[in-house]
Amino acid sequence: MTENLRVAGSLTLALAALTLVAGCAGTSTVQPGSASAGYTPDILNYSAAKGGILTEVIGNPFAGPKGELDAAVVETAAKSHFGQKVPFFTQAPEGYTSPYRVVFAMNPVRGTSAYTLCGGKAETRARTPKESDRVEAALCAREVVITSVKGSVAGSLGPRDPAFLNLIAQMSQALFPINSPERRGGSDTFNLF
Repeated sequence: MTENLRVAGSLTLALAALTLVAGCAGTSTVQPGSASAGYTPDILNYSAAKGGILTEVIGNPFAGPKGELDAAVVETAAKSHFGQKVPFFTQAPEGYTSPYRVVFAMNPVRGTSAYTLCGGKAETRARTPKESDRVEAALCAREVVITSVKGSVAGSLGPRDPAFLNLIAQMSQALFPINSPERRGGSDTFNLF
């Protein structure tokens, strides 16, 4: 009986430790984003009327095909923001005229900014095995930054990993805040939480 209790106690302790370690893997962090005075939630309505939002996904931190990453990002971003449903796509349909686009850079090089993303000059790099995947994103009107956000996720295993998808969902919410800067007291920064 004592031996069974000792084994059960050891097993419980091992499971608790495993749960703690698993809780650390795949944790996403999103830094407060910024929004210019040009941001309005009506951008989503305008984009819907134009057919959707062109989305650029730069880089690929995973071993699989880039198309899998692109699909995971656009599907998650499209269903994660507030308000009207708007399709996100990586290939502009014929006749697409909207000035708005979203850019996601996977593991951008140091010094990358939202201005770099919107200017079309973002570069990415491979991450080392001990690093988290970093993602920077911006909502652009042509080359002008409208909103931006940064985030990271540790331990994601691929583009369909729930932790990675959670990061993209949080970033999509940050790129399309429910209020414009004027309604937030004129501040050009906002907190997600």
